[in-house]
Amino acid sequence: MGRGTTLLILICMGVIALSSAAVLVFQFGRPPGEALSLSLALLCTMILVQVLLSRSRDRGEVANAVDRLEERLAEIDDDVTNLEGRLTGVEHTVPRRTREAIDPLFAEIEVLGTLVKQMAEAMSDMETRLEDQQALAAPQPMPELTYHPNSPYAQPMHPQQPGYAPQPQMYQQPAPGYHPQQPGYAPGYQQAMQPAAPQPYQPAPQAPQQSYDVGGVSRIEPVLGDLPPMQQEPQSDPAMRELIRSALNANRVDLFLQPIVTLPQRRVKYYESLTRIRDTNGEMLEASVFLPEALRSGLVPRIDNLLLFRSVQVVRRLATRNRDVALFCNISSLSLVDETFFPGFLEFVRANKNFGELLIFEFTQDDVAQMGVVEMESLGALAELGFRFSVDQIHDLKMDFRALAERGFRFAKLNADYLIGRRPTDHGHIHPADFGDLLGRYGMELIADHVETESQVLELLDADLTLAQGFLFSPPRPVRAEVLQGAPAPAPRKRAAG
Repeated sequence: MGRGTTLLILICMGVIALSSAAVLVFQFGRPPGEALSLSLALLCTMILVQVLLSRSRDRGEVANAVDRLEERLAEIDDDVTNLEGRLTGVEHTVPRRTREAIDPLFAEIEVLGTLVKQMAEAMSDMETRLEDQQALAAPQPMPELTYHPNSPYAQPMHPQQPGYAPQPQMYQQPAPGYHPQQPGYAPGYQQAMQPAAPQPYQPAPQAPQQSYDVGGVSRIEPVLGDLPPMQQEPQSDPAMRELIRSALNANRVDLFLQPIVTLPQRRVKYYESLTRIRDTNGEMLEASVFLPEALRSGLVPRIDNLLLFRSVQVVRRLATRNRDVALFCNISSLSLVDETFFPGFLEFVRANKNFGELLIFEFTQDDVAQMGVVEMESLGALAELGFRFSVDQIHDLKMDFRALAERGFRFAKLNADYLIGRRPTDHGHIHPADFGDLLGRYGMELIADHVETESQVLELLDADLTLAQGFLFSPPRPVRAEVLQGAPAPAPRKRAAG
């Protein structure tokens, strides 16, 4: 109710009360005080009745509004219930329909995968057989044999034997320039045949032989000293061996680091540690120069010992800076079986198991292929301590990488030119572009190394490569002396006598 209406009602009530007082005074002759009291009582009664009626009317309006709100809420509840029912139906119906649509596709893909696997195995077996056949030596030419004309048994005779008479041959090579596919050729056409002149007999050359008796039995074997030069072992280099030994003793061995970055961000993810030695003139020698002689002279375990010693120092320095960066260490399989190196190193890493996540031991593919039982046991001991391994210098993609993954190999490095098809490789039944997916199924990561141009990076990104290494990102850089703290090369441990 409006304020004006309320004011009008109050005025009317006042008029009624005054009228009542006037009637009581003038009509009934009541005293003015009594008449005024009765008029005020009447006014209060009318006001009270008006207030009660207003509140009753307001309560009715509120009740009607609440009823309408409840009805609307009930409608909303019904709509929500219907929506929940529809969503529940969609949740149960869509996966079922999706499975019904995808299951046949999965079955076809599985069948195709089985067929592709069988085809790959067949191609691999065929390539292996072809390689084996190509590896076989060509057979020696057999001497020409003819038949003695006077022998009733037609025994073969050599052209230089007495009484040999050449027999006319029934077929000779066609005339020069003649080809069966030329126009005018007829299968029944016979050309003039001439007997071929007999070739003189020439025995096949044989390797020098020597004969001796063993237990009364005469044996003949070729002389090994007359083998071709390519089969003889390379000669050792005493000067290089002395240079390596003097560099180790005089601490002229430097540690270099090259980053391994992520693509396309080019953020440093790992480092690879490389060893360089200096001669007396301060000239740096790379591993490709001194490593062959180090292998021949047995100095590789000592070089690996120094590399690992300094790599641990670098890892500790990186850990103090809270940098979660692992380090690849190139070592030789000879160090895994060296009695002066591996036992002490294994004892050291057992006492410092936290290095298992920070050091990754890297071996070449040829080195891994030549590992024996002892080397594999050493790898198993390191894998049990949490160390991971990497295979480098890959050139044969037919290697059993699943077996390597089971032995703890988690990384593989392949030249970027192989991956993008710029250099041919012995890829067997898998294309180099699919090599990363193959390793991913075994839990291994592929690293493209020798990246030197931006065009290589673009092609690697097209091949979905995520790790790369090369001079384009950074060349190997020497580690500062304060990081290594000027530590000398650790001396090899002496073997126990006996």
